Amino acid sequence: MAPHTHLDLLRSITGLVRTVGPAAALEALRRDQVPMPVPGELAAAASYHETLAVFHVWAVERLVAGGLSDVAVLWHPLTDPRSPLSWWDLDTLRSDAAREHFVASTTAAAWEPAPVEPQVLVAA
Repeated sequence: MAPHTHLDLLRSITGLVRTVGPAAALEALRRDQVPMPVPGELAAAASYHETLAVFHVWAVERLVAGGLSDVAVLWHPLTDPRSPLSWWDLDTLRSDAAREHFVASTTAAAWEPAPVEPQVLVAA
C-alpha cells in the first residue's frame, strides 16, 4: 500500500477495514510504514505516524460500522485531514512520541468518543 494523497489513504483504509477488519488494517499500515502528514504539514515530508494511523482506522471503522458507503466515508467531516486536531493539539501530533506510538487524545472531553487502537477479537 503506497497512498499518495489523503483520499488514497482513506480509500486504502476503507477497503482494508471492509475486507479484513480494523485491527488487520492498522497492522497493514504499520507493516508498510504508510506516510501520514500531520495536519498543516507538507505531504512530501510525511513519515509513518502511529497516532494518526490509529485515528484514521478508528474513524473509518466507525463510519463503516454506521453503514456509510465508501464515498460517504471519503466525504465525511471525521475523515477530513484536519479532523485529528479535534482530538490532539498540534504540538502533540508533531512530537516523536505520537509518531512512534499511539498517544491518547489531549483535547477531547472525557465523555466524548476518543480514538483507540482496534483489538483483535479472540475466540475463547
